[in-house]
This record gives sequence, structure tokens and C-alpha cells, in this order.
Amino acid sequence: MKIAIVGTGLIGASFAKAARSRGLSSDIVGLDAEAEHAATALRLGLIDRVVDAVPKEAAAVLLAVPVDGIADWVRRLADHPGVLFDAGSVKAPIIESLKARDGALPPRYVPCHPIAGSEGSGPEAADGDLFTGREAVLTPAPETDPEAIDQVRALWRGVGADARLMTAADHDRILAVTSHLPHLLTFAYLDRVEAGHLPHTGGGFDDFTRIGAAAPSLWADILRLNRGPLTEALAAFKDSLGRFERALANGDRAALQALITAAGRRLTRD
Repeated sequence: MKIAIVGTGLIGASFAKAARSRGLSSDIVGLDAEAEHAATALRLGLIDRVVDAVPKEAAAVLLAVPVDGIADWVRRLADHPGVLFDAGSVKAPIIESLKARDGALPPRYVPCHPIAGSEGSGPEAADGDLFTGREAVLTPAPETDPEAIDQVRALWRGVGADARLMTAADHDRILAVTSHLPHLLTFAYLDRVEAGHLPHTGGGFDDFTRIGAAAPSLWADILRLNRGPLTEALAAFKDSLGRFERALANGDRAALQALITAAGRRLTRD
């Protein structure tokens, strides 16, 4: 099949690389608002051609663009005959925006979010194994064509991901805790780090702050769009932080140890 990639940054370029290496497509075209990204993806052999518009003959179109641009692209391609899917890390606001204006989602559009990434950016950071063993969440609407869901599920599985269905609301509530809140906390923490602290850091600092250099424009939009669930997650975190604060104020070693033990147990997966 011919695949069109709209947005040749980390996610789009990694999908193209994986699709090619795993034999999903031998004809991949790309377009990007940043012409340099598309040119680099072409030079690196991640795509076969740079195009100015999504070809009608593309059987699948991945929208790997910033979250605030997904709805516009879906509207623009609403009548495209191919299956259309995105990679945005917020789902409900995009779906709600489309329904508010158009009444329903285009039946061939499947909202998605591959829960994968790295501190790298741009096509130079493309990783053909980025999605291997990672979860790709599909949040279709009732009007979504079941055949389109099956096709998109097969595409994510084809690049190594574990494709699962979930409601958009559940997705945004969970990702607020597992992705968006950690980023917000890292940004807030780094606001208190001074240059004089940096020579005295270790592995814990590196692990915690790795995501602190994330793209500001990208993450400002993610946090803004998911502000409802994220605000709830932040309020719950403040309660947890308060328990630590009270234990510290009281010099209560037993309480601190109990809190740390309970935290460690939450990392155990069934």
C-alpha cells in the first residue's frame, strides 16, 4: 500500500522507517510544514518522495502533527478515500472539536495515540523500533467505520505496537497521570534548579529531568488541551505531596518509610 505521512518529525519518521523495514509499504510519501524536516526524511531514505498534498491513491494517511493541528487536517481530508489516523497524545478535545463543527467524525478517521517517544526530535531521531512492544491506543467514535478500525489496528501491529481500543475520555484521564503530569512536574521542578546545582547531580537527577528538554510549543498545547483531567491529577498529587510534607515536618521516619514503601508497590504490574 501507499502510505502518506503528514509530519515527518520523530513519530512520523519512525513510523515510516518501521513500515518500510517491516514490509508494510514500499511507497511512502511525506509532507511537512517544515520543509527541512521533509527534505531530511527524504535524504535519509525514510520516505520516497516529498509531496505538497496527500495523494488520493494513498491507502493510509498518518497525521503525525502537533495536537492543535490534528482537527484541521482531519477536516481537510474528510473525504479522502484512504484510512486516516493520527498520533496525538490528547484525544477527547480533538474529537469534541470535530463533532462541534461537523456533527460527526469522518467514518474513515481513527483517532490514535502511540504511547512511545524519546527525548530526540526530528527525522534524524527516527527509530524503526520506537513502537516495538509499546501500546498504541485507538479511540474510535460510534460512527467510525469498523473496517477502518481493523486497518489501523493492523498498521500499528505491523510496526510492532500492541494496538488496543479505549474511550477517548479514559485515554485522556490515564495519560494525564502517566505522561502529562510527569512532564508538568519536571518543568516545575526545573524552575527551581540553578546553574550552580548542575555540577552536583547524579543518576536520579538525570532520570527525573530527561523529559525536561521536551519541545515547549508541543507540550504547551498538550497540557492546555488536556487541562481538565490534568488539573484533577494535579490536585490528587498535591494531596500526596501533602502527606510527605506533614511527615517531614513531624520528623516522622515511620510515616516516611510507609509512604515510600507504598509508592514502590505501585510499580508492580499484574
